[in-house]
Amino acid sequence: MALKLSAPDGVKVYNVTSGKTLPQWLAENKKRALKKNEDYLRRVELLQDYVFPSACQRIKITPDQQYIFATGYHPPMLKVYDLNNLSLKFDRHLDAEVVDFQILTEDYSKAVFLCNDRSVNFHARFGSYYKIRIPKYGRDLAYAPFNAELLVVGSAPEVYRVSLEEGQ
Repeated sequence: MALKLSAPDGVKVYNVTSGKTLPQWLAENKKRALKKNEDYLRRVELLQDYVFPSACQRIKITPDQQYIFATGYHPPMLKVYDLNNLSLKFDRHLDAEVVDFQILTEDYSKAVFLCNDRSVNFHARFGSYYKIRIPKYGRDLAYAPFNAELLVVGSAPEVYRVSLEEGQ
């Protein structure tokens, strides 16, 4: 299956929904048999509900490659997508715009967000878990898993260390 192309006024427009869709009720052995089908191998599957009111600014994939984290602004929000189902897992509205974030575990269960109001927000599977403030505006953060420390750099030539093992 090739994507259908139309070029009204010299602008190329690809129609990604013109092909056949795979029924959800199809048996597992028939799905495996489709791996030899040329049309099936060239299909395009789209991520559902990938919409932000204004714009998406950061995207990261979890280490197990099963989930996508995406942050946007106006209003500040986080969306997590499940790649197995190609659907939205959950979304959360945040208090401030996200500057950067790190995923702390293999899956979506723990993440930390550096926001532009000098706060660092820790989120767990159930929602916001803890919030701290740093002395200067943050620009980047990194997670060192071998000693469970979060490193935050800001607008000053200083590095702030947060020990996640000790909680300080």
